[in-house]
Amino acid sequence: MSESSPGWVTQSISALNGMFGDYLLRRGNGLAIGMSFHVDNQPLQLSAEAISRAYPQAGNKLCVFVHGLACSENIWTWREAKDHAGKKTDDDVSYGSLLQAELGYTPFYLRYNSGLPIAKNGSDLSSLLTALLANYPCKVDEIVLIGHSMGGLVLRAACNQTGAPPPWLEKVTRVFYLGTPHTGADLERLVHATARTLHAVPNPITRLIGDILDTRSQGVKDLRRGAPLTDDKISSVAWLPTAQHYFLMGTITDDPAHPASRLLGDALVRVPRESAAAGTMYDASHSRVFAGTHHLALAHDREVYTQIKTWCSHP
Repeated sequence: MSESSPGWVTQSISALNGMFGDYLLRRGNGLAIGMSFHVDNQPLQLSAEAISRAYPQAGNKLCVFVHGLACSENIWTWREAKDHAGKKTDDDVSYGSLLQAELGYTPFYLRYNSGLPIAKNGSDLSSLLTALLANYPCKVDEIVLIGHSMGGLVLRAACNQTGAPPPWLEKVTRVFYLGTPHTGADLERLVHATARTLHAVPNPITRLIGDILDTRSQGVKDLRRGAPLTDDKISSVAWLPTAQHYFLMGTITDDPAHPASRLLGDALVRVPRESAAAGTMYDASHSRVFAGTHHLALAHDREVYTQIKTWCSHP
């Protein structure tokens, strides 16, 4: 869908793509989302003229936002009461608009088909960023990447392309992962196990239910292991060594030590234990848990933004 649509339509199409996006693409269905940066719910053409028109005050520092499964770029926006010359109003704000106003970053918001394989979306994002830099109206000195949930895995895949490094990669200084299931998503593991069990039962009804469960997209299935997959094997995804990596996680209760929070995390992704995080770039000094903040709220929370801003402000 390339035309501007009402919010509920955009969200419905994004959810459909998350669940069955690879099927929609194979069938040539017009509801399949093509990857692009969006401005005001419209796709951004990556030409010098179009970028200059959409960003008349484009700066030399970029921040790129990648949403998670079944979402759109609208996940980053929330309404916040502000005082304009003594008069209270409700304004739409986002991490990008705040980083632009307070630290001078020019924000770019990605919309993509989250039902496609994570490795495929990562490769496409890398190509898109290369095109963005080639047509950007001024020299880019720094790129900050911010991914929510699956979006963090897409960023990891984009930063791990084979062959010659893309030109944008050396500009990346920081990567933020908000509720990203680096070690896999428990819900997808449960669905996978349920489908395998149903297929093992010698009953046509249970096998039919298992077949229905298996129609979920490859993007969803990739979340079982938490890494971009190639030919059903975990590819060797190195963490970008030239960037700082930050981990922001939530819990469903106000006490991170509460059994419910330890078991369920933010309702979809658990806070990794040190043993589970071994072999990743997980570092306590570069991580923070937001108690009482659920999975989706990590993408639009004032306290989360304040932490992002603090880390972006450090040399």
